[in-house]
Amino acid sequence: MIKKIANSITNSVVSGWQKLPKKRILTFVGMFLFCAVATFAQSKGAGGFSTAIKEVSSYEEPVGNLMKAIAAVIALVGSFSIYFKMQNGDQDVKKAIMLTIGGCVAFLAMSQALPLFFK
Repeated sequence: MIKKIANSITNSVVSGWQKLPKKRILTFVGMFLFCAVATFAQSKGAGGFSTAIKEVSSYEEPVGNLMKAIAAVIALVGSFSIYFKMQNGDQDVKKAIMLTIGGCVAFLAMSQALPLFFK
C-alpha cells in the first residue's frame, strides 16, 4: 500500500516536471545555483565586517576632537555676532545668545556621546 502511494507521488512529480517548459526548469536551476554561490560567498564577508568595524572605531577620538573644535568656532563666531548686535541695539540679542549656546552644547554633547555608539 505504501509502495503504491509512493509510486503514484513519484509519477505525479515526474510527470509534472515533464509538463513544464525547459526554459522554466533551466531558470529555476540557474537561480538555485546563483543563490547557493551567494550563500557560500557570504561567509568570507565576516572578516571584512570586522575590519570595517575596527577602522571606524579608530576614527572615534579624532572625530570627537573635531566636534569640540567646531563647538569652539561656533562660540567665537557667535560671541562676535552677539557683540555686534549689542553695539547696534538689535532686538534679537537673546535669540542669538540662545542659538550660540545651544549650538555649543549640542556639539559638546555629541562629542561626548560619540564613544557610546562604538561600545
